[in-house]
Amino acid sequence: MIYSEVSGTISEILVSNNQIVDNDSTLIVIECMKMLIPINAKKKGKIIKIFVNEGDVINEGDKILDISYI
Repeated sequence: MIYSEVSGTISEILVSNNQIVDNDSTLIVIECMKMLIPINAKKKGKIIKIFVNEGDVINEGDKILDISYI
């Protein structure tokens, strides 16, 4: 599970459900105080579920997506 480390707006979602991602792939971009903050995979895995949509306002600690690491 990946949680937001900042409050902001979901700027881009770069993955989809069931997609396999590599280590350090950018998954989602959050806009926070006019800065773009990428959320990256910690290691190779499969996207299980995305809990946000582009344009959503999120808070620190909100669930962003569920990933199963391989």
